[in-house]
Amino acid sequence: MPAEHDEPGERENPADVGDAVDRMIAEWARRDPDLDASALHVIGRLLLTAEHIQRKLVSALRPLGLSYGDFDVVNTLRRLGQADGTNPKDLARSALITSGAMTTRLDRLERLGLVERRGDPGDRRGVLVRLTERGEQLAEHALTAVLAADEEFLEPIDGAQRDTLTATLKQLLAQDEAR
Repeated sequence: MPAEHDEPGERENPADVGDAVDRMIAEWARRDPDLDASALHVIGRLLLTAEHIQRKLVSALRPLGLSYGDFDVVNTLRRLGQADGTNPKDLARSALITSGAMTTRLDRLERLGLVERRGDPGDRRGVLVRLTERGEQLAEHALTAVLAADEEFLEPIDGAQRDTLTATLKQLLAQDEAR
């Protein structure tokens, strides 16, 4: 039942209602009134936002039979677009994972028929990885699904808000990457 002050059909804007971060900060204020937890207003929301986005992306990829890690590998290969393939170490660096973890992902993707490994003509000891035709098609479908999930998540904010958020996050990342 709507509150007395609500007009018929009117809904509260979710942004105007306290969220999990507000509740956490209020709990800290009760527990330790002298604690300056103001950074949690931003950091807590960044962490929760990343968690929510990750769940949406996993849900978008599930019908395609891909994990987020699988998606990362096939779309890195697709983005790089090297006809001969890409070195697994370069892929691991791009995905920010160990070469061992990359090997596990590549083994799975190879079993699924999405990637193939070939000897590196420039290095007899090396291997290059490339997408199969099936992998190329699935990577394209997966990217479309992920971008649709991204758009759905960002739907509540307009273009100007996106631009401001992008600039602010870019500033934070650039400062941290420069260290």
